[in-house]
Amino acid sequence: MKFLQDRKFWVTTSLILILGYVVSCTKKDQVVINNAPVSTSTLVSVKTASAPIIDGSVDGVWANAPKLEVTATVPDPGNGTFEGYIGLSYNITLRSLYDANNVYFLVQWNDPDESLLNTPVTYNPTTKLWTRQSSNYTFDVNGNITSVPFNEDKFGFQWNINNSVALFASQSCYATCHLNTATQTLNASNVLVTSNPSAGGNHYTNGPEEKADLWHIHLMQDQAYGFADDDYIDWAGGQVNANGRHSDGAMVTSTTAGVPTYSKVPGSVTNTQTLKITGTSTSVTVPGWVVKNQTNGYALLTNSITAGVTVTALTNVTAEDGSTPAFLVTAVDANGVLTLSDGTTIDPTATTAYNTTFDNNGNITGVGANAIPGLIMQKYQGSRSDIPFKAVYTGSGWILELKRALKTADTNLQDVDFSPLSDVNFGIAVFNKASTAHAIEPGLTLHFKQ
Repeated sequence: MKFLQDRKFWVTTSLILILGYVVSCTKKDQVVINNAPVSTSTLVSVKTASAPIIDGSVDGVWANAPKLEVTATVPDPGNGTFEGYIGLSYNITLRSLYDANNVYFLVQWNDPDESLLNTPVTYNPTTKLWTRQSSNYTFDVNGNITSVPFNEDKFGFQWNINNSVALFASQSCYATCHLNTATQTLNASNVLVTSNPSAGGNHYTNGPEEKADLWHIHLMQDQAYGFADDDYIDWAGGQVNANGRHSDGAMVTSTTAGVPTYSKVPGSVTNTQTLKITGTSTSVTVPGWVVKNQTNGYALLTNSITAGVTVTALTNVTAEDGSTPAFLVTAVDANGVLTLSDGTTIDPTATTAYNTTFDNNGNITGVGANAIPGLIMQKYQGSRSDIPFKAVYTGSGWILELKRALKTADTNLQDVDFSPLSDVNFGIAVFNKASTAHAIEPGLTLHFKQ
């Protein structure tokens, strides 16, 4: 076992095993530490006299911007965390422009299919129950897939705010990821850390003065209103399992035993509720709101902007067109028939269009055309809506355009400030029909050509 004591063995091991998340960490992580073997490159932003139109098409003005081309691969962090996605690679091209007020980004990457369904609610004709589908692959004890994932494609950026996060220049997202009960971080030097599966792992920074800016771009739900999900990462008290990810605008409202509580801001609302089967004391999960005869619906909208509101308290819920009304589910019978707030019913036994679909072994493979959207979207407010964007699927990949003010109105250190036009370190991630599993490319630098 002499090789186990060999320093070169452990250094090599640390370099081979890649772990860390750009926009999320899960609770079953095995850790890889320090200086992931990636290509550290620079994205050059060129000043432009004409701003690109943010419409998901490549305007001629983008020809003036040099390309940064990278290949990101989904790593294997261990414990089955990214199971089903490991090894998938994406060729990503980034370009950037800026003017006196804004910075613009064009991102293109390959993706074999457009994934827009996010945890739809469907009916099981065998159990006669409604279920919100899994956002990840699920497996049996033998490692066989029991359900495909139901999640949308996404893209992520993470930026160092005011160079406050130690070692972000070399590690990017790795510098904010905590993965074991001793709060060991990826800032440690060449150390292999194993996390107890129950210990958890989340993004939070390493001290109260450190903050990172997180742009989480959901390519279905965020397109409803045209703004990326602008978030930030802070220390969150530095406790084990601290969750340092917050939506912009969320503020500390109180602190108990060193653990802060944050205010809520408008966002997505899960479209499920619990009702008792009519005439019984049995409680079951049912949809919250339903658009009658809706096919291929991905999300519902609401003009309610009350933060933290329950699904049943929402008002003016509609389809994605903003006008076709949705109705609140008020009752369910033993066969899963839903009664709506206007007194009409939806009988899922009369059609297969609301059904979960299974293969011959009982594994979930899809959903029917009338699957009910699993999310209701509130419009982001204030600083959470700093990033207008548009994404278009081409048939073989995505074109993503976005812009952000060089300096936002933020006074809470939740946004990166580009206005000095100095170099800014960042990392990126690609999610392909995934909740947390993603291909990562850390160690990037944005350079403004002046």
